[in-house]
Amino acid sequence: MDALEVIVHPDQIEAWFQPIVGAAPFKVEGYEIQSHFRGEPLKPFFQEDDVPIEYQLEAMGHVVAHAFKSVPEDDHSFVLLRCRPTWLFENGGEDFLNLLRQANISLPKERLYITLTDVLVDDLDRLGRIVAYYQNSGLKVALDHAEATSLERVFSLSPDMLIVDLASMTEKKTVSATYPKLLQTMEHLCDLLGAPLLYKNISHIGQLRYAWQHGGRYYMGDLLGEPRPEWVSVCPGMGILIQEVPTFYKHDREQMHRLFQLEADWAEQFAEPCRSIRLGENLDEWLENLARRVDPAFIRFYITDASGFQQSSNIYVHDGKWARSPFYRGYNWSFRPYFIRTTVAMERRHTGYLSDRYVDFSSSELTRTFSMPLSNGMYLFADVSANFLYKERLMD
Repeated sequence: MDALEVIVHPDQIEAWFQPIVGAAPFKVEGYEIQSHFRGEPLKPFFQEDDVPIEYQLEAMGHVVAHAFKSVPEDDHSFVLLRCRPTWLFENGGEDFLNLLRQANISLPKERLYITLTDVLVDDLDRLGRIVAYYQNSGLKVALDHAEATSLERVFSLSPDMLIVDLASMTEKKTVSATYPKLLQTMEHLCDLLGAPLLYKNISHIGQLRYAWQHGGRYYMGDLLGEPRPEWVSVCPGMGILIQEVPTFYKHDREQMHRLFQLEADWAEQFAEPCRSIRLGENLDEWLENLARRVDPAFIRFYITDASGFQQSSNIYVHDGKWARSPFYRGYNWSFRPYFIRTTVAMERRHTGYLSDRYVDFSSSELTRTFSMPLSNGMYLFADVSANFLYKERLMD
């Protein structure tokens, strides 16, 4: 794009609107303002470092002025307005604020999100102060590409919304193995910040499912509604959510029922041997006998006391046979996040407990652990095979 053409012909700058659909109402709840010049995206112009910032701000002023002429006064949607952090460094953020003031925006400040698009700046402290100034003035601040931003920067800026880009999930039916962990992290971050999570660039149902499963409050992408030069209140995403979300819900509900049933079945299977263990019994021998009798879904057994100290060897599958490893005997596992929750759950229920999925300490694989209280005051832990969980579709 010829930057000079943009500067010389500001009257040909337009604002387009991409709808943002809410997970709860299945309706359009917001819009991202996107800039165009002669029908082409203006994004390259704003990302070009050779274009002086004052020219970029002037062009953005035309985008904002054009956009808010189209915003209905009685509409309660929120609006995302993209902003480079370097723009905020101009006159302590006042130049960009003046741009908003000159547009005479009637939208309440709390429904206007300034979306920071690239926070890899050297002076993070200064950026954080300007962001706080904007927030104190009533504006909201959203952080784009949150999944590629360091935790330090996220917490330093304390944004009011996190935006995660799903564009890298390019395959139609499969998803990168790292994405579930990454999206869980984003979901947890939003809980800590008290900020909603928006997933953008959703182009197929698989991405929408991941967004729904991982705490997405808002969704945006060509699947749900393409950018248009006019403000619309209806988009295809509304119908897609109505059709697909009940399917997502049904699948996850059925999976949860299967997990509870597994927990109940294994508790019944383990009940008699766990009641019969005697004080002073050789724990390794007892575990080996147990391993041969129970469900082949398990790949590792061990026993701890109530304080988390491992009292047995690991009894584990090796080349299709059960083997012993005394290496972890004496280790204390109370530092693991699951341990306290698991032991308290067993004490309260007086029966077995199937954990949430987590990354195994030694194999680095996703797994679950079934736990059972023993009559001698100790606890049995049985790690479930990842192959079994994937085969039973309990890792989706």
